[in-house]
Amino acid sequence: MRKLKKSLLIKLHLYAGIFTSFYLLAFGLSTLILNHDLKVEKHDIKEKWTKTMDFDRNLPDRELGRAIRDKLGLMGWVIGWNIERTDEELKFTVTHPGRDYHIVANLDDGSIVVSEAPKGFIAVFHGLHFFNGLVPNAPFLLRTWALYQWLALFTFFVSLVLGLWLWIKYNYHPWEGWTFGVLALFTFIIMLLI
Repeated sequence: MRKLKKSLLIKLHLYAGIFTSFYLLAFGLSTLILNHDLKVEKHDIKEKWTKTMDFDRNLPDRELGRAIRDKLGLMGWVIGWNIERTDEELKFTVTHPGRDYHIVANLDDGSIVVSEAPKGFIAVFHGLHFFNGLVPNAPFLLRTWALYQWLALFTFFVSLVLGLWLWIKYNYHPWEGWTFGVLALFTFIIMLLI
């Protein structure tokens, strides 16, 4: 019975680690990028396309940008401080963690030019750092990231406590388990304070 319980707890600890591994990789990489101010976003235009549509040119700049974004079916936020408007055109950017869309809308004839700039794989990982999934027009799978994030953090905490308990309970040299357990707890407290 004791071996069955130990085996079950080890499997639980293992599967909890597998469940949280992707989140921990994304969180660790994004933390490294934030702490060292690494420039990981690419800004090269990879694709350019045009479309013509009707829109209300009398809307305020930001609302007009959102209306155009929604009619184009693009995912992302309209950056308010990056909007330029003249009598003939409206220039603005729609962004999300993986891509920028630079949009020029002709206010006279309704023609729109969209230039797409993918940010790159590492920039996407960086964008997952406490990402809440609330990107306008985001697909369902992307909106569930916040749920996965909190489940992963809870599972990580349970796995950590379970792993320490297994180490302390079933270790041949209890002093090793206690030593590394106290060091892990001390490290965790220091990380919370930093």
